[in-house]
Amino acid sequence: MKRIAVVVRDRQSEAFRMSVGLTVLDDQVDIFIMKPVKDDPRTREELNGALDLGLKFYSLIHDNRFEVLRLDEFAGKLLEYDHVIPY
Repeated sequence: MKRIAVVVRDRQSEAFRMSVGLTVLDDQVDIFIMKPVKDDPRTREELNGALDLGLKFYSLIHDNRFEVLRLDEFAGKLLEYDHVIPY
């Protein structure tokens, strides 16, 4: 099993959709959010899909759906992964 981190910035709905797709191979997929999540229907739908699958979320932004990390913790945690995919 590989550990995959998806770093979400600008293409949020695509990043959430792709993260869900990566779970097909039973790899561990965690999502790292760098900006506030956009409030549009497509992004909400894709985010809810990822949340429903129980993917782990880390964020620099305070949001009760995600585990909030300081910037140094956020960066350090990324070193634990086999692959880091920026979006």
